[in-house]
Amino acid sequence: MKQILPVLVLVPVLAACLPEPPEPTPMPPVAIQDDTCGASRYLALVGQQGTTISVPANTPYRVYRTGDPVTMDFNAARLNFEHDRTGRLVRVSCG
Repeated sequence: MKQILPVLVLVPVLAACLPEPPEPTPMPPVAIQDDTCGASRYLALVGQQGTTISVPANTPYRVYRTGDPVTMDFNAARLNFEHDRTGRLVRVSCG
């Protein structure tokens, strides 16, 4: 038992020495060849804070913040507007 105690004390100490995982690399705003929903028309808005976006009637779209849960169903005609936690538009894509 006395031999196991030092090992049990060292495990959390050594675990604290592990480096933090790297930040995930951001996705590109949109690939033009995959522009089935017209996302390229909105690329000039990427990087702007608190942008009001006008989308044509009957155009499917969704607005969400980075990290929010979204459905995984793919709709090539749907516009996706992704904002960061500060409200800045970071990505426009189809899907």
